Amino acid sequence: MRRELIWAAATCALLAGCQDASRQQADESVDMALMEPAPPASAAATASSSAVAPIVAPSIAYAYRFGLELPADAVPTVMGRHEQACIAAGPSACQVIGSNSNRVGRDSVQASLEMRATSAYVARFRAALDGEARDSGGRVAQQAVESEDLTRQLVDTEARMRAMETLRDRLQQLLTTRSGTLEQLLQVERELARVQGELDATRSALAVMRTRVQTSKLDVTYSTAGQLAPDSALRPVTDALGQAAYLFMSTLGALIMLLAGALPLLLVIAPLTWLGWRWRQKRAARKKKAEGEPSA
Repeated sequence: MRRELIWAAATCALLAGCQDASRQQADESVDMALMEPAPPASAAATASSSAVAPIVAPSIAYAYRFGLELPADAVPTVMGRHEQACIAAGPSACQVIGSNSNRVGRDSVQASLEMRATSAYVARFRAALDGEARDSGGRVAQQAVESEDLTRQLVDTEARMRAMETLRDRLQQLLTTRSGTLEQLLQVERELARVQGELDATRSALAVMRTRVQTSKLDVTYSTAGQLAPDSALRPVTDALGQAAYLFMSTLGALIMLLAGALPLLLVIAPLTWLGWRWRQKRAARKKKAEGEPSA
């Protein structure tokens, strides 16, 4: 009976030792797998050369610019109408990014409105813009469309984000399953925090690019129309008269500024000059009188 107990205890110890050895070997194999470098790009390209590359739809960001020439009183009205229409459409269709208005005198008004809207809203806006300007007594003076192809940037950013997500998952698994020293664990945590920060920044950049593709930038400038018939035969004469009037008023303004700057000096120098002249006159008179008395 005693020999059977001794044999059972030895068997259990042997099994426990085998299990520890197998667990240690598994941990070492996991560490070696994590330490293995990624396959070279040539091998990956060779492996994927047989597969057909997927067709990626182009991702293009559009920017529209419009310039309106309107009467001075119609500029704030038309601009406010466009802004209220964008707000009423909702943030999913149109968003007002910024607006600016500047009025100089009674006949000079400059304003601008910056929006970001979907392609459907931009199409409706373009279709109604010409009639709106004519109804207000103005015209559409400028139209421009700019485009930027973001397809490659989106594909590269998405691929980089997937690679960083894979690396983050491996680091999290390594931090959960590996039992190492405190310094090794802290190093893994620092690397995990760095990768997570880069992943968040990449996601933000990807969201910005997708927003640029899904919505278009819409810039509208409003200015006063100096002349509703700019191509008439009298246009050179009216331009020359306007420039002559501007030059005359500029010269007059410069003279007024010069007089305003010299007036304080004149108020001080003129009395001193007059007093000096009077003093010299009196001195000459006394000298003449003194020269005449001895001769008499």
